[in-house]
Amino acid sequence: MSEKHDINLNIHYSAPDEVWRRISEVYEEMPYWAGSNPLPHWSGEEIDLTASVESGGIQITGKMPESIWNDWYDNLKEKLTKKLGYEIGEPEEGFDFKYWEPFVKEYSNIKSIDGKRIVFDDYSAFHFDAFDYCERKIDANPPYFLFKSEKIELRIQFTKAGVFSKNQNNRDFLELQKKLDEIGYRTRDLS
Repeated sequence: MSEKHDINLNIHYSAPDEVWRRISEVYEEMPYWAGSNPLPHWSGEEIDLTASVESGGIQITGKMPESIWNDWYDNLKEKLTKKLGYEIGEPEEGFDFKYWEPFVKEYSNIKSIDGKRIVFDDYSAFHFDAFDYCERKIDANPPYFLFKSEKIELRIQFTKAGVFSKNQNNRDFLELQKKLDEIGYRTRDLS
């Protein structure tokens, strides 16, 4: 008897074309592959699965007998992990997304900073524990802080314009550095 399945995988919709090509190769290697018309599709006796790209990651939905699903799904995750170079799984189970494009934010758009995260006025939040490294460069054009890990980059830049902008950007830069120091988050100075 077929069971209904609806899962999301930690593959972000902003992935570049090369990543989508690799994903397509994995799809085609999977048992029950039936092509893309227009969505990737797997079919067979009591099998009808499709994959789509959603804001919450790749979604695979449809029916497949549980006796087939467990091996099929584990095989899919294993192949995608190997092809993409990071562990693939469901975000709800703690698997992090990899973002290929860095996030670029303006210092003036920071809403709040605490010991756990930075929140911007568009309600995007970045948790400090997602980053392995942070550098800062006050003499860059524009000055910036760059938070990095293997899966995500956040660049906070200082781009006020006008007659006194350089002084204001420097004051804002030092203010962010002080806030980070106060919460115990260390940054590497590249200036």
